[in-house]
Amino acid sequence: MPNRRPLTIGLTEASAAVADIGVLLPIAAALVLVNGVDAGAALGFAGLLFVVAGLVYRVPMPVQPIKAAAAIAIATKAPPAMLAAAGIGLGAILLVLALTRLVPLAAKLFPTTIIRGNQLGVGILLLFAAYQLVDGSDQIGLAVAAAIAATVAALPRARGPVALALVAGGIGWTMLQGGTVALGADPTLPSLAIPSWGTIVTAMTLLVIPQLPLTFGNAIVGTADLEHEYYGARARRVTPTNLALSCGLANVTLGMFGGMPLCHGSSGATAYHRFGARTGGVNLVIGGALLAAGLVFAPAALTLFGMIPPAVLAGLLAYTGLEHGLLVADQRGPSMAIAVAMGVIGGATRNLAIGMAVGLPAYAAVALAGRARAALGGAR
Repeated sequence: MPNRRPLTIGLTEASAAVADIGVLLPIAAALVLVNGVDAGAALGFAGLLFVVAGLVYRVPMPVQPIKAAAAIAIATKAPPAMLAAAGIGLGAILLVLALTRLVPLAAKLFPTTIIRGNQLGVGILLLFAAYQLVDGSDQIGLAVAAAIAATVAALPRARGPVALALVAGGIGWTMLQGGTVALGADPTLPSLAIPSWGTIVTAMTLLVIPQLPLTFGNAIVGTADLEHEYYGARARRVTPTNLALSCGLANVTLGMFGGMPLCHGSSGATAYHRFGARTGGVNLVIGGALLAAGLVFAPAALTLFGMIPPAVLAGLLAYTGLEHGLLVADQRGPSMAIAVAMGVIGGATRNLAIGMAVGLPAYAAVALAGRARAALGGAR
């Protein structure tokens, strides 16, 4: 039986805990500020999933907002109930697939080309959301946001701490301009608020369908592959089915209390590993901090989010958008054309499902044409 390494909490885990905060924090802040998501529920449930994932999987396990749905929600200013409904809908699908052991089969329905097209669309939507956060007429704000995005992109091994430093610096700047925040404890628990059936149906079309390829390709299959590559036998619990189960349970639960939809993520797995985390202890560090922020200091957290200068938040969102959009660069020939068409159409219409409606049949046609040519060549 593989050796079960104990969880460790030390300086390495504390440092690595911020490795992926550059993705979670700006998206969470935007959802709170733009969409009105409850700050306590957003941070608290993220912290809870971090802690549970660390205890269950025993290796560093990322937790991130679901990017495609978040990008669409921010760009369209979807209400909190819509995001909660998306969490319930996505979670229900993942639970069904996990319990019926259909996760591996479902993942095959979304080839890399389709995933890359969706990622490009997410990138475009995040860039649009970043532009909206900074008034388009504010040339200085746009320049600062662009400079921040370029700075974070230029520091590949320090993005998490740099993002955290930029957020802290932005809050400090606001305080120098006269902004204040009370950090007193105010323990609160999220209240039950189940969205209507009609809202769930709308969220499935607008938010969940575009998210599914990314969830299967990145949050489930990609994360499982990387965890086994990094940690070998110690990651024996990290399987696509188990990841679908944990994401499913988390999203159904948080959706009933108004939290933001969450998933795992292969980029976060890489970030934690590169920053030195080797056990699920890193999850306890970041999870504990988020739980405290969400359940004890939620009003202060909301105020702190509001003190982040729009240019800083926009710059971090723009960096995230650029990073996701440029993932399409590994495609070639017809695959590149399909992925780019998907992303541009989905981004332009602010509905990635429309891009998928174009990309999926185009990909199938190209694949069938390739098989036909191969069959004809073999018959000669």
